[in-house]
Amino acid sequence: MKLDSINFKVIPAQPDFLARIIQIDANSDHCFQEMDSLLRSDQGAVSLILRVANSAMYSRGKQIKTIPHAINLLGINVIRSLAVLSVSRSIFSQNKNRLIKQHVWQHSLLTALACQQICAEMGESKLGEEAFVAGLLHDIGKVLLFYNYPDEYIQTLNHALETPCSCAEAERQILGIDHYEVGKEAVLEWRLPPYFNLYIATDLDLPTPKAVQNKVVQILAIANNLIKYAGFGANSSDLQMRKGKLMDLGASDNLSEYLLEESFMQQLVQNEIYLLCV
Repeated sequence: MKLDSINFKVIPAQPDFLARIIQIDANSDHCFQEMDSLLRSDQGAVSLILRVANSAMYSRGKQIKTIPHAINLLGINVIRSLAVLSVSRSIFSQNKNRLIKQHVWQHSLLTALACQQICAEMGESKLGEEAFVAGLLHDIGKVLLFYNYPDEYIQTLNHALETPCSCAEAERQILGIDHYEVGKEAVLEWRLPPYFNLYIATDLDLPTPKAVQNKVVQILAIANNLIKYAGFGANSSDLQMRKGKLMDLGASDNLSEYLLEESFMQQLVQNEIYLLCV
């Protein structure tokens, strides 16, 4: 299979809507009006944003009833995160395959939530929303491969889970192409900002030193590894191996210990956003 065989419009979502949401400049004088106008075109996004905005994670003690109120109260970056969440959720809402649900959708959502928590722990809270979006979209290449070749991709995922090879290696063996290549092309096809290649087309198991100079990429790599080896994206492994991997990616000894506590994962799977979307 070749890259030109991939239909980038096959997913049940609106890539144009996603690109326009991401491209809104939070520093523009018109950003609130642009966001409000764009969200009005997607009733599903409005519904999810208002539900999540009123959750314990984002609510500030005031009931949010309208999108303008949500934008004013939470700000453009949080609303952007929730809009991207609505797009991501719509991609998976009609798919019932257990492997895809656990190892792609739940993996992506838990990675996004972990990214936010890791940002806070590393004193990088200002990067929380950007890292959340990165977590949601980092495996979009897998989504496109599945929607284009559903039977073959399930075979690929099973192979990766049953053998010691990585998902990308299994993809290349069975499909002749991997999700990094597809993700990189999706950034072009969907007109996403070029820097999204850092999130979507980077091997997060073995990121280059240059890639992890970007703090969001480093946090994404730590979160991805944490969630993957907890059984969402790969088979779970022993704690010492997992700790070593986290520290190799730049997590401190104390942070690695904290992330590997059972209570941390319980906090993620009990998060109101996770429960609402899964």
